[in-house]
Amino acid sequence: MRTKYINRLSGVSTILFIILFNTFTSAQGKKELTIVTFGNSTTAPRKGIEKVYAVRIHEDLTAAGIPNKVINSGVGSNHTGSVKDYPHPKIEHGMDRFEKAVLSHHPDWVTLNFGLNDAYQDKGEGTSSRIPLEAYVANLTHFIREIKKINGKVILLTPNPLSSKLEPFRHERLSQYRDAVIKLAKSEDTELINSWKIFHKYVKKHPGGMEGLLPDGTHPMDTGHKLIADEIVKIIKKRER
Repeated sequence: MRTKYINRLSGVSTILFIILFNTFTSAQGKKELTIVTFGNSTTAPRKGIEKVYAVRIHEDLTAAGIPNKVINSGVGSNHTGSVKDYPHPKIEHGMDRFEKAVLSHHPDWVTLNFGLNDAYQDKGEGTSSRIPLEAYVANLTHFIREIKKINGKVILLTPNPLSSKLEPFRHERLSQYRDAVIKLAKSEDTELINSWKIFHKYVKKHPGGMEGLLPDGTHPMDTGHKLIADEIVKIIKKRER
């Protein structure tokens, strides 16, 4: 009887050891994902924001057992073009810094979040945008194809909407850039996050409206960053199973 009990205990111990060993070796064998968030001030660290979506992505994937490194390559006032295309402010813009800010990291995943500065009309209603729509699409297409060449996966984000603090003509112009991103994600076969749609869906169910989500009319607060991070994490977890 005692021998039978010892044998059974030994068998259970062996099974537990195998399970723990497999779990450990599986965790050890998981490749660390490199994720680059490439964009403008709605991506970059920002005063008053506790956790931008790049930080949230890292935390959420880590909690899910997915080793990862997230590089925030967001820069305020950035558009997709070059400083030669629109020189104000005189900083490196998307095309100027794409190689060192994205490709040099050999990313597994890249999020592309541009449009607010590209679409902006400095001279007001009826005037041209900083980066014309056709050039905006061409720049994003270049980013996507170069990332794919190094076997990176792309998540395209539409620009987020604006609040009522901004004039109606700005909403209208920006919506054209949103539509172009949606169309591009389909033609280039990339993942898509429709931030415009997600934000509008959220404000329908919560008091404060878009003004509460975008206090300055343009930049999302922590809730907006969480909404974006949740969608990005959902996509990566599904693809990296």
